[in-house]
Amino acid sequence: MCAVIDYSSGVPVYRQVANAIRDDITAGRYRPGAWLPSEAQLAQMYEVGRDTVREALAYLRAEGKITTVRKRGSMVAAEVTREAHHVPPGARVIARMPTPDERRDLATSVELREFGGIPEGVPVFEIFPGARKHRKVLRGDQVELVIDPPENK
Repeated sequence: MCAVIDYSSGVPVYRQVANAIRDDITAGRYRPGAWLPSEAQLAQMYEVGRDTVREALAYLRAEGKITTVRKRGSMVAAEVTREAHHVPPGARVIARMPTPDERRDLATSVELREFGGIPEGVPVFEIFPGARKHRKVLRGDQVELVIDPPENK
């Protein structure tokens, strides 16, 4: 059963749709790897416009709950265990979207086959540890950055 959208709640409609889809994912109605209904079907289910559905899907993609494949739709993302990555004091970290080469280089073989690279919407962290060390580029959906405290001298 679809959630009823409450236009007087003060919560943006796209967030209500995203919350309802997330609840369905959490409840197991949509399992990891399962395709969600199409944008048109979701719009009909929630009685909202397709632009609202697109905003809701973008929100869920940003949370890492779903991935989207052009011309195919959106699927529930697999559960990912994040690995801690320690960042030394004084390092610079930039969060950004990956280049096409990085999307390919950082992807798993399944992602390369299914999506052509890292799924759309997955950011990367670019870490510049210091003047003499090379930068690192890490997937934002697989790491948790841990900022190391400065050394006491």
